[in-house]
Amino acid sequence: MTTNNGIGEVDSVEFAIYLEKKARESGKDVNVTKIQKWLYICYGLFLAAENKPLLNERPRAWDYGPVFPRVYKKQSRNNNSLSGLEKEINTELLEKYNDIIDVTVEHFGDWTATQLGNWTHEKGSAWDKQFNDGKKYAPMDNWDIFIDFKGFVVNA
Repeated sequence: MTTNNGIGEVDSVEFAIYLEKKARESGKDVNVTKIQKWLYICYGLFLAAENKPLLNERPRAWDYGPVFPRVYKKQSRNNNSLSGLEKEINTELLEKYNDIIDVTVEHFGDWTATQLGNWTHEKGSAWDKQFNDGKKYAPMDNWDIFIDFKGFVVNA
């Protein structure tokens, strides 16, 4: 098992831009919170399925749930969106992640930002353990994320 607290090879910002593009193409309502939560779901599903991190940035336990700070900064600097930034990414390299994005958007795409936030805040979740263990704003533990998502992958 390689779910250590290492990082993956895919740039979190590029993946988030691609994720937002795919969600919009699917007709989903997109906002800052939804992208952060969908990104977290993609991260967790990939971690559980592949036993290794997807992104070069680990989510952090912020007040409103798991957040990828580099992505958040990019969203903030681009009018709270990643739309229009597609020219900054290599779509061809990211297409191999279409399955995980499609599953995430299909299953969680119609959830509101509040529903997604509540789900990530459930008692005993990776975020809850991190946030309430005095490690607020620290990178979340990949093992805890793996445990949260392993059931989804097994039952898929």
